[in-house]
Formats: sequence, structure tokens, C-alpha cells
Amino acid sequence: MADPVAIVEKIVKLGLMIKDAVDTARQNEEEWNEIRRLVLRFIAILSQLQQTGMLNDSPALSGALEDLEETLQHALELVEACQERTTILRFFKAGELSKKLRRVKDDILNKVMLASFAINAHTTIILFTSQAGGHPLPQQPEDARVAVVSHNIIHSTEDARSELNDEGNTVLTGSDAHFDPFVALRNFNLSELKAAISGGYVISENGFVKVYKCVLNDGNVIAVKVFRKLGQIPWQHCHDQLLLASKFQNRYIVKVLGYGHEVGSDHEVGCSSTIMRLLKRKNDQDRDWEYIWVEEYVPNGTLDMIICESQLDWPSLSRIIEGLAQGIRYLHEQHIVHMDMKPINILLDSEMNPKITDFHLCLVLNDDENEISENRFAGTLGYMPPEYVSHGIVSVKNDVYGFGFTLLQTVSTLYVSDSGLPSSTYQGIRAHQAAWSAWEDGRMEGLFDPSLFDGSDQLMEAKRCTQLGLLCIQDERADRPTMADVLAMLHGEMEMPTPKKPTYFKVPDGEESDEEE
Repeated sequence: MADPVAIVEKIVKLGLMIKDAVDTARQNEEEWNEIRRLVLRFIAILSQLQQTGMLNDSPALSGALEDLEETLQHALELVEACQERTTILRFFKAGELSKKLRRVKDDILNKVMLASFAINAHTTIILFTSQAGGHPLPQQPEDARVAVVSHNIIHSTEDARSELNDEGNTVLTGSDAHFDPFVALRNFNLSELKAAISGGYVISENGFVKVYKCVLNDGNVIAVKVFRKLGQIPWQHCHDQLLLASKFQNRYIVKVLGYGHEVGSDHEVGCSSTIMRLLKRKNDQDRDWEYIWVEEYVPNGTLDMIICESQLDWPSLSRIIEGLAQGIRYLHEQHIVHMDMKPINILLDSEMNPKITDFHLCLVLNDDENEISENRFAGTLGYMPPEYVSHGIVSVKNDVYGFGFTLLQTVSTLYVSDSGLPSSTYQGIRAHQAAWSAWEDGRMEGLFDPSLFDGSDQLMEAKRCTQLGLLCIQDERADRPTMADVLAMLHGEMEMPTPKKPTYFKVPDGEESDEEE
């Protein structure tokens, strides 16, 4: 089995060779620039995952990366041919080159999506870049280049293998939300929070944040998130995202109660002296800054734990699916795109109702915007839709895509044991493969364990949810339903279309469907 790290090194080199070749190509510049952008976006992610040691050593990943390497090699040969007008005309008739380039681009995207599913990092990735869509955003100083991989976080001052961090960075904020806050965001006394933390205990932890269950002096139970080593991401960004999240008033959204932070007085929220903040950052950038978010305590863990460790009955799972759909619809009504919709970001309360959390990546769309384009790359591999991976396009359909995979993973807990699904929660995203195979072969009835359902009506509902999940992960965003439509389909108020087979679903050998050249 080939070493994934070695393959990634080859892919990075091929990507940079394609970039250099595209710069001098004399034909079809627009198509080549799209290919160049896609390749650079993905090798930036692979580079960061490689540096953090999160590329798993598995046959599935090695195979997917080898397929991508082969496709990139073909693309490189084609772009090198395009560097000479006489050479390219010798091989292609008029108009055929554009068609071939589109097919090369689609093939690269398909291989990238397959590699994304095979990467078991299950990790939120953030690459801040020089431009972003949405509202005007404050810029960072030039030395604040940051490539962040959260859950196992890194801070890189330079990534020579990627163009994505070649200029000053921006930070996305939620300060221009479309509604006024209903509750004030409380600035907690830091000594009270530290006392509560010392008397509490850790309920979750990853590379840059610990979450504590704590009890305040007034007896209220809270969840305290302590973020550390985020010196290159400013406090103002954290505060703006907190402020945005505090405005949400919905039973399926985690309530943000306030914050605490250890920074100098010039970093206080509302400080207007940008110059002083930047000078302070230059002097103190090696300090371990500490930001603290305070949220309501949600006692029953995450949906990811349910998928990984236990089985709930269908009524409980159905209630979770319904509540999650309601919560996402609420966000979209406020013009909010969550950007990292996945099971680990869904908490469960004492009655097993879902609550959406972790809004640090969310984006605000303007009233007249259906979509925006941006250069940053943020989210979790496998839960990102193709149009975002390839072009940075953001719309509410990003969350629909993430919801679709979350829905399929949730219902997969009721599959029969020999459905072909891997047991690891990190591989659970492949639930879409088992669901699609069953749908395509007409064996949905055999996908589920009937002993886990109370009657045929429940089994029928689970099958409808599987079909709905497949609709939500359509590779063309126009084919995905809105969350309002999702709820109507869940309630049986709207006819459910037939899902189309995703182009990135592997076609067995000998059954390639591409048209002849």
C-alpha cells in the first residue's frame, strides 16, 4: 500500500507545476484558471493535514489520492500542450479543447471529493485568505498569515506550497447581522469563571479548546469553552461571532450567555485604536491568549456520540432530525450560513432535542444575496459541497449539503450490521455510499434492521429520510431542496423528487459513462 504522505508530496508538486504551466498557457485561459484554482485550494488543505499528521494510513485514502495524482498528471500534460498554439491545433479540432478541459476539471473535482471522503481527519479546517465574500471585513497585519486546522491546531507564518495565503488576511465577523440582539452579551468576571472552572470538570477537549461543565456562584450550571493559543486570531473576531450567536432566539440553537478574556486594556471590546491593537499584537504575539465563551449547558453530549456509540429508537432519531431541520431553517431565515454543519456540532439536551453549536465559521448574507464567493477554505472535509470546494461559492445550500450527510449518518445507526458501513465514527460519513447503493439497487427494504422499528410506518419514515438525505447531497446545488422544502418533505406535504447519482460516486471498472471523444 502506497504511503499517503508520499502521494501528497507528489500531488503538491504536480499542483505547483500545473500552476506554473497555466501561467504561460496560450489557449483557453478561463478554463485553465478554474482548474488552477481548484488544484491550489485542495493542495493547501492536503499540505496542512500532512503537517499535522492527520492523513490516515488506509487503503481507501491511498487509492483516492493515487487516482487524484493520475488525473493531475493528465491535466499537466494537457496544459503543457496548450503552451504551444501549433501543438494544440495538431491534436484537437476547433471547439474540442474547451469540452476536454471541462471534462478534466470535472474529473479533478470528482477525485477531490472522493479523496475528501477518504480522509478520516474529521477536522474543521480554516485557511484565512486575502479576500472574502459578504460584508466588508477588518484586515489583519501582513505578518498575521494564518493557516488553522482546528481540533489539532497549527499556526503557520508561511505556507510556501500554497497561493492561498500569499497576501494579508481577513477575519470574518458577524457584526452586521440582520437583527438586533434580544439579550445582552455578558462580560463575565474572569475570577468567577476561573473559580467555576477549578470546581468543574472537562466534558470535551481538542487541540485548542477545552469545554468545562461549571457551576456559577448563583447556582446556574453552564458550559465554559476555554480557547488557547489563538494569538493570531484577534479577540475582536471571537467577540463578533459571539455577539452574532447571542442574537439567535430558537430552541434548537445553543444559547450563548457571554464571554471572558485575558488581554490588555487596549484589546477591550469597543476600543477604536486599531493602531494600538496592532502595536500590542506585535509586542505580545508570542503570548498564549485565552478567550472564554460561556454557553448554556447541554447535558447529553453530541449527535456524533449517538452515531458512534449507541442506538436510539426511531422516534428519538426522528425528533432529532426534525429539530435539526427546524434549527437550520431558522438560521437561513436570518441569512446565516453555519458553514460547518456536522454531527459533532449538534448537542442534545435532557429530552434529546438537538441544539446547533459552534458558530465561529458562520457567514452573514446580505438581504439581496443568494450566494457569495470567497477565497478562504473553512469547514470539514466531506461536509463541504462541490461548488465550495471548487469555486468557494457559499449559499444556504452549503448547510443543506452538511445536513444531508448528517441525516444519512443518523439513520445509518438503524442499518443492518452487514450493510457495508465501517464502524468508526470518522468513516461514518461513508453512510451515503451504502444509502446510494441500496437506493440504486432497489433494496432499501433490506438496508434497515426491522427489529429496531415499531411497525412498517416507522420503517417507511426512515426510508423517506434516506431518500431526503440523498437529495440534500446532490452535487448540483440547484437540485438540493431548501430547508423549508426539507421540512415539508419530512411532514409528507411535498412530493419528494428522485435523487440523481452524484458524479463523484465511484463507477465500477468498465462502466465509465463519459461520452466518447
